[in-house]
Amino acid sequence: MVLSVDALHPSFYRHPSESGPKIPNILELAQCGASADAVESVFPTTTYPAHATIVTGVLPRVHGIYSHLASLDPTEKARPWHWFAAAIRVSTLWSLARAHGLKTAAISWPVSAGAPIDYNLPEIWDPAAPDPFQDLQTVARHATSRLFDELTRAVKPTAHAGPDYLRGEAALYIWKKYRPDLMLVHFVGYDQQAHLHGPRSRQALAALEKADHEIGRLREAAKEERVAIVVLSDHGFMPVEKDAAPLVILAEEGLFDTKRKKHPELMRLGAVHGGGSFAVFWLEEPSTAEQHALDRALKRIKETGAVAEVVGRDQLEALGSDPDAEWILDAAPGYCFTDRFSGPVIRKTEADHGTHGHLPTHAEMEASFIASGPGITPGKNLGRIKLTDMAPTLAHILGVATDELATDEEPLKLA
Repeated sequence: MVLSVDALHPSFYRHPSESGPKIPNILELAQCGASADAVESVFPTTTYPAHATIVTGVLPRVHGIYSHLASLDPTEKARPWHWFAAAIRVSTLWSLARAHGLKTAAISWPVSAGAPIDYNLPEIWDPAAPDPFQDLQTVARHATSRLFDELTRAVKPTAHAGPDYLRGEAALYIWKKYRPDLMLVHFVGYDQQAHLHGPRSRQALAALEKADHEIGRLREAAKEERVAIVVLSDHGFMPVEKDAAPLVILAEEGLFDTKRKKHPELMRLGAVHGGGSFAVFWLEEPSTAEQHALDRALKRIKETGAVAEVVGRDQLEALGSDPDAEWILDAAPGYCFTDRFSGPVIRKTEADHGTHGHLPTHAEMEASFIASGPGITPGKNLGRIKLTDMAPTLAHILGVATDELATDEEPLKLA
């Protein structure tokens, strides 16, 4: 069982007396298994590139999922996300497992729609939907044939059921009925509440406790069997006080057409906001005037104080990040980047009070890894590891050859 608790920072299990939430299952798994002090994520430290790395063992530059968004057009009102597994350019854990005749399952795993997974309930929604968690029909269309209807009959949501409860219920049903050899589950409640209220808010910590409860239910279901349970995450979180809108400046510099329409229209410059990061791309070769306009815009954006670092092409290559980005901004502490074209460039945040997406070298962006089960030494400290270590380690636990993955990383020594 691979249980991803989106945005779980390692301090929650390394320093539980300081963190606050009651997470007995995560703490017990860390005590009776091997765990990392920290996991260095990828850039940007966002959910979709990170989860693609978890199942491939390679950086975004190799697997091809550079962002949560599949569209580079910031003027598009409903931008599609990287939901489809076909966009991953290398072997995955699920394709490796299938090649070895193993059964696989995935519940709301990012970038899994259309994947060759035996029991698949992908994370996907209509980008125009007001609430992605309520858009179950899109999930149904992309789930394994008849699986959604089967789960609808078996899983009865309560009046206050959150997304993690429903994902836990689906995982329990699939586990008990089909006994997959590899099951991937993505819990999102903590990440959702940390965005809305802040990473150490009462609401976020309560959501983390709910995720821990679901982990406990899955532990209980597997307690009589020789099952390895892995709890991991994709990134950490930073608190936010202000939001910055680079698109306002980019539009003022004439890089988007604002003359004829109420809403800006795309010209040659694309952009992707990632909370703690903001990337720009030339979609066509720019004129000299356009390049100068971008340079002026960058200077103005830096003068706002919202930028900690401008990550240029050489550094992006070293980080294994998007090869097509002109540059990516790393947000200064307390700031997040948004995709709005109107209002002041900097304002007090109205929506998010927490964010991620920054460079993975920030301590707040560290991810988690805990593995417990047969052949894993209780209490083993793995120190500081990398997100690219996950796939070969999971393949090794699964008992399949890791050399069939594209990664050069070796499995972590858990024994």
